[in-house]
Amino acid sequence: MRLFVAVPLPRELSDRAAALLPAALPAVRPVRAELMHLTLAFLGWTPDERLDAVVAAARGAADRHHGFELSFAGAGHFPATGRPRVVWLGIGEGAAPLAALAGDVASELRVRELRLDDRPFAPHLTLARVRDEATGPEGRTIAAAVKALVVPPLRMRVERIVVVESVLRRTGPTYKARAELPLRG
Repeated sequence: MRLFVAVPLPRELSDRAAALLPAALPAVRPVRAELMHLTLAFLGWTPDERLDAVVAAARGAADRHHGFELSFAGAGHFPATGRPRVVWLGIGEGAAPLAALAGDVASELRVRELRLDDRPFAPHLTLARVRDEATGPEGRTIAAAVKALVVPPLRMRVERIVVVESVLRRTGPTYKARAELPLRG
């Protein structure tokens, strides 16, 4: 199974975030609101029999953290220069506890000898992916739109994390929560 550990978003917040990008923006594939989340660790393909270890790792991290407030601030794209590939919202308040939580999730996964994407944690909410065939002018239009994007107050309380199975289909991924783990307090 293909797994990741994430902070789920309240549906009203993900609906608002999904509506931020202009509908006429060229060459982008917006993320559907019901699929939005904050990734703490991406494991990718993981043998089914290792699911319990992934859940134990997430529980170990969740047990060490209290709930916290989080807000989104600013928009950007990856990479920061050149043709954008991903459009995102950044994290304002709550960035430090979110990074600490992600670090503990990664540590707990490593202790259990689970493979995970070891890129440095870059907290963000993905709004859209840019199609591979996007032209240079389309990329510049996307970058300009992202730069001009006004992010309204979007706040939430982080009180739990989830272990999620991602099933890839031609029509796009579907997500299934395999475990929900509350934070302390």
